[in-house]
Amino acid sequence: MTKSILVAIAMILLELSAVQAGEGRLSLTKGETRTIEFVENPSTGYVWRFDREASENPAIVRVVDGGFAPSGDESEPPRAGAPSLRIFRIEAVVTGRARLVFVEERHWEKQAVRRREVEVRVR
Repeated sequence: MTKSILVAIAMILLELSAVQAGEGRLSLTKGETRTIEFVENPSTGYVWRFDREASENPAIVRVVDGGFAPSGDESEPPRAGAPSLRIFRIEAVVTGRARLVFVEERHWEKQAVRRREVEVRVR
C-alpha cells in the first residue's frame, strides 16, 4: 500500500477510536483555545461545519473554522480524493457549559451524514 493510503486508514481508525473512547469533552479556562479535528473528504462534497442552531449555549465559546489540512506526507503534494482534516478552534469566552454540534454534510443536501457533539466546560 502507498504511504498516503496507510495515513488515510490510520486517520480513520484514530477518529473511530476517539469516538469509542468517549472523547468529545473539553474542559477549558476562560481565554484558553483548543483545536478539534475531523476527518473529511471535500473532493466528494462532504465537509464538516459547526451547527450553531443545534448547539446548546454556544455563546460561552467562539468557534472558528480553521479550514482543512491535507493528510499524508508533507513532502508530497495533496492528492485529489484523499481525506483531509477539518480544523476548528474553540476559544473559551465565559464560564459555563455548552454542547457543540458539528455535522458532516454536502451543502446542497438537506440531511447530514454524520453528527458529532462536543461537551464543553469553561471554568
